[in-house]
Amino acid sequence: MNTTTIAPSATRLDCGHVPVPDGIGTGFATDSATGATACYACADERQRDALNHATRFAAYVSCDSATLTTWSGGHLATIDPADRHQTGERATTPTGHRWTRFTWHATDNDGGRWFGVNGGPGLVVFLRRLRVCAWQTEFGDGRSPRYCHRRATQQASSAPHTLYCRQHARMARDLYAWTTQPITTTR
Repeated sequence: MNTTTIAPSATRLDCGHVPVPDGIGTGFATDSATGATACYACADERQRDALNHATRFAAYVSCDSATLTTWSGGHLATIDPADRHQTGERATTPTGHRWTRFTWHATDNDGGRWFGVNGGPGLVVFLRRLRVCAWQTEFGDGRSPRYCHRRATQQASSAPHTLYCRQHARMARDLYAWTTQPITTTR
């Protein structure tokens, strides 16, 4: 005889799921502004949505330096291959102390480019959205793709975070039939 038990409503979260603790975690997140609770998967999805609308964001660099993650380990963005094997740069603070500075460039799932500086893999990094061209140049000899990094002046009409310089905006229109429009500045 198979029986299925439904968790009582007291253990259900506001997202409708039951918390699943992993390791030392509680299995759920609580929104500090509203007090709403959500399982890790739903909390990660909310973080990805918040990333799409933000110009500054706090994330974590994974221990293998391959991705930017949420606090619970959910994927936010992929770190550029050139930044994955860095050893850091020695820097001096205004008070004379020395620390190792790591710079990170990453691309989120929607093509948005991000930049941040921190003390190394496994630590929090405060990111800012870059207003640079998102065009990637693919190499035929197995090297990883490189980004243009020129200042963007055009944005794709269908995706507001897909930015291009003048040259690549013309190429995107020719290759993909994407229309672009000038970037509006708001201050």
